[in-house]
Amino acid sequence: MHVTPDRNEAGRREAGRALAEALHTLLPFHFFYEKSGIPLPDFRFLSGDEVPYPYRSLLVHSNDMTPTLAAFHHSKLYLEVHQHELNDLFVMRLVTLHAASSDIPVEYGAIAIQLGGFPEAMKAEVIAGLKPLGGLLGEYGVEHRGSPCAYFAVPADQQIARALNQRPGEILYGRCNQLIDRDGMVFADIVEILPRSNESEEWVQNVTR
Repeated sequence: MHVTPDRNEAGRREAGRALAEALHTLLPFHFFYEKSGIPLPDFRFLSGDEVPYPYRSLLVHSNDMTPTLAAFHHSKLYLEVHQHELNDLFVMRLVTLHAASSDIPVEYGAIAIQLGGFPEAMKAEVIAGLKPLGGLLGEYGVEHRGSPCAYFAVPADQQIARALNQRPGEILYGRCNQLIDRDGMVFADIVEILPRSNESEEWVQNVTR
């Protein structure tokens, strides 16, 4: 991520604030990149109306991504964990979601999950990291809502490209989302990046004919 230098001190302060806000919005994705010493790719934040189809229909909503992507790809999803951090209060993971029917990666990103409000059995499954959080929330009937706070375009760096089977430099789309419990408390922060796929491109061609 780049911030254009500004010789004016006020401009530099404003640029610094903008960068700090962007990095906060991209947590926990930024956490794992910083931990690995990898520079963030150049995220460009968009309004929901600026996200092109079909990515807009997959991203610009308040639903969980797990059932949304499962429906789009006509497949259950499974979780691949690349990195994780864990303590008594939270778990953070850098992950890829795959379609179980084909093993194709359908999402790459990171999630930070507060553990305190979950039933003990669910908490154990969240810590185990064998199932996507969205699936567990449905399975255990946890009342919640999504609250996307940003959408973005990002060129795939080597790490993203490898995880999603994309070409480096390919422009991908994603969102930063929060999950909120019935008491209005945020219990998960998520950064979600979608791949370009033949299925998606065929969908675009069909709706634009």
